Amino acid sequence: MRESQDTRLLAILIALPLGLAAQSAPHRPADGFSFAAAGDLILPVPPPRSTTTTTTDPVSRLFLNADLGFANQEGAIFDLATFQGWPEAENGGGTPVSPPEVAARLREMGITIVSKANNHATDWGAAGLLSTLQTLAKAGIAQAGSGPGLMEARAPGYVQTPHGLAALVSTASTFPPMSVAAPASEYRGTPARPRPGISALRVRLVRGLPADQFNALGMAAGGGAYPIQTDDLRIGDTLFRKNGTPTLSWEVEPNDRAAVLDSIREAQANAQFVLFTIHAHQTAGDADNGPAAYQPEVLHFANEAAAPADPRPADFEPALFHAAIDAGADAVVRTGPHNLNGIEIYKGKPIFYSLGSLYFPFGQRRTFTTAAGETITMPDAYFETIVPVTTYQGGKVSEIRLHPMVIDRTTGPTVGTPLPAPPDQALRILERVRDLSRPFGTNVRIEQGVGVVRP
Repeated sequence: MRESQDTRLLAILIALPLGLAAQSAPHRPADGFSFAAAGDLILPVPPPRSTTTTTTDPVSRLFLNADLGFANQEGAIFDLATFQGWPEAENGGGTPVSPPEVAARLREMGITIVSKANNHATDWGAAGLLSTLQTLAKAGIAQAGSGPGLMEARAPGYVQTPHGLAALVSTASTFPPMSVAAPASEYRGTPARPRPGISALRVRLVRGLPADQFNALGMAAGGGAYPIQTDDLRIGDTLFRKNGTPTLSWEVEPNDRAAVLDSIREAQANAQFVLFTIHAHQTAGDADNGPAAYQPEVLHFANEAAAPADPRPADFEPALFHAAIDAGADAVVRTGPHNLNGIEIYKGKPIFYSLGSLYFPFGQRRTFTTAAGETITMPDAYFETIVPVTTYQGGKVSEIRLHPMVIDRTTGPTVGTPLPAPPDQALRILERVRDLSRPFGTNVRIEQGVGVVRP
């Protein structure tokens, strides 16, 4: 284990600019360091160039003016005409693919590092993932969360910023089984190469049942006449546990969790700023994007039909996010839900429970059927988002500015792209984020059309 860590660190140091490895960093965000964050990028077509210039485009300017620009890049980016692979039968709910110019344009707008640990990473197989990583690298965009093997997928991604070295550690708890990266192995004395894929954080839903219900379920499942002699019963993907009252919870595979926290510690030892991100659809409800935990009218939706489920995060998520910050992360971003959620400040570091999407080209296709046959209807709130810009002082957050955006739902060339929200809609978006943040003890003020958090 120690040898592999030393090898990984050596590779990182070799890749850094000359002289950077010899610098001694204080391993905390420099005063004035800022980063801009976005949720999901789903880009089947290139984001259009600004009608003026990238530097004057209001969305791009947020990322270009920050030291670090982050987003979760879903789907594939490569030249489909020359690609030698094919779309996989098992995918993340579709097979979005974009031409290489998409990566170049993302870099132009200031997105310098992305997460590739998500449910769309292997839509086009391992070959599609590796081709996408090559495209991103050629465009000058760093990534974390995936790679040609498990070690690379777990490893931090690094990018040099005007305020020092920044690192990203990324994982996913929502993914197709084929997406999981694996180390090199051996079969009957013959070595096998590592398996390309993502850094997976495996979780499982646990349903607690009273003893009488548990025993009845066990007898029905086993066809027996006597209560089963165990406190756990697995049926399909769900674990049922004998409990005093009905409960729902999620359990995390401990080795995956430990590996992710080790990567954060590694990043903290080498970089001045560490961002941890996870792609997680799991909620406190029954299933992905489970029942609403908040009333739509409280969240300033125009009507209930326009409101998505705004679920509480699954119970493993706050615990994991706090552990990530304890291990050295300076910020946490959860991606996956296409709707906004709240903000928590833990030990002076921000946790964004969901930023929705930044690019989402489904404005004219509001009903979508996945490869598994699940039909999803996309509410209006899927097309509203924020771009937070976080600034640090003394190693902790000094201010977060929340910029409300809407995603174009027209039929024109800008469909799916973000635009600054009109004043009335911007107010509704910020009021929703404010209300969602209150359970975490976070006060979001609204000042001149921008949300502001000052811990």
